[in-house]
Amino acid sequence: MRPGVHVKSIEALEAFRAALYIFGEEAEQSLSSIQLEADKFLSWLEEDQIKFWRDEVRLREEIVNEAKTELHRCLQATVDAYRTPSCHHEKKVLDAAKKKLHLAEDKLTLVRRWIPKVKQAVNEYRMKAEPLRNSAVSDVPRAAAFLQASVNRLLEYISISAPNTEGIMERVTQSRAAGEAPEATESQPAGEAQEAAEPNIAGEAQESDLQLTATENSQTPPPTVDDPTIPLSATTGDIASGQLTDNNTVDEK
Repeated sequence: MRPGVHVKSIEALEAFRAALYIFGEEAEQSLSSIQLEADKFLSWLEEDQIKFWRDEVRLREEIVNEAKTELHRCLQATVDAYRTPSCHHEKKVLDAAKKKLHLAEDKLTLVRRWIPKVKQAVNEYRMKAEPLRNSAVSDVPRAAAFLQASVNRLLEYISISAPNTEGIMERVTQSRAAGEAPEATESQPAGEAQEAAEPNIAGEAQESDLQLTATENSQTPPPTVDDPTIPLSATTGDIASGQLTDNNTVDEK
């Protein structure tokens, strides 16, 4: 048997059900949004960044090659046989081009290093967030529906009025006062009520037999004086009491 639940406020259950439903929707939207952003970031690394830094490395290699060519042309140019040109500007351009090339190569290496790490982190997040997302999509609506059904049952329960026992007890009291058998109630089986009624019925039948016998005796007519066996001097009381005998004679005048 399930244990009972002590509910103090049905309105609190309804408010909790509404808040739970809102939580489920917001949680599902948030988890989906985070998953979308993580997938977008991984795609940005694997496609956009790799392509961008590869192109940058190729472009900067060409710039370095051009700077080397300019430096070599400068060094080959001679003003006279006793003085070599410094080519200071061409050297500065070549050094700057090499620095940019090294920066692009470092960026490409860094992107390649971070792609597997980010992919692993995204997969771990997906495995941990998927149960929560499934719960927000399926379990939360079921829980909200269960709470709604519970609220409906509670409302139906409090709408049922308690049985009126005052009328039943009043009829039982009146029946006992009148000497009648009480009607069978929920707490008294019909067999017990019938057994309680049988002595009263037998008593009433006995009283009816006695009244019928008295009535028959009262309706029997007293003997008249024309009976030759009854003396003229006998009184009505003697006749009724049966004091006359066969030896009595009638005196005729």
